[in-house]
Amino acid sequence: MSVPKSALNSRLTTAATVGCLSLALSLPAFALKGDRNQPMDLTAQSWNGSMQGKQIYKGNVRISQGSLKIEANTATVLHTKGQVQSAMLEGAPAIVSQSRDGGGMVRAQAQRIEYDLTANKVVLIGGVRIEEDGNTTSGERFEYSLDTGAISGNGGTGQVSMRLIPKAPPPKTDQQK
Repeated sequence: MSVPKSALNSRLTTAATVGCLSLALSLPAFALKGDRNQPMDLTAQSWNGSMQGKQIYKGNVRISQGSLKIEANTATVLHTKGQVQSAMLEGAPAIVSQSRDGGGMVRAQAQRIEYDLTANKVVLIGGVRIEEDGNTTSGERFEYSLDTGAISGNGGTGQVSMRLIPKAPPPKTDQQK
């Protein structure tokens, strides 16, 4: 049984997008390295687009790859010459969570999460909340550098707030007692 060329092209476009999304949507400084080698699953109520331009996934968008979990109302991916240039997740809120190498989990949520792969940055906008190992940070806008791991944020008309949990001191050895 042969597959029509249009159906094959659609399947290849979807497969290429899923592969590109896996690279674009994991935060490298936090990501469990083995996640990139795991299969990616993507579900949405609708999809349209092409590899040269824009792809839009709408309605209960769910993306998972290893420990990476993404929930959004809409995911928009922009391509140029077959390469992902940017991805935008929108939701009420959009949520990204992933296990970290060395243990623990990072969870970020915002009304909009923008991945700009040409500038190597992630911008979280609107009702931002980042949780990691019991620590929480919240505000209206945060920018994360994929190159350096640096993060900056502001509270918009409010303030940036943080709650930091102290780490337990290491247990004393017999020689220190």
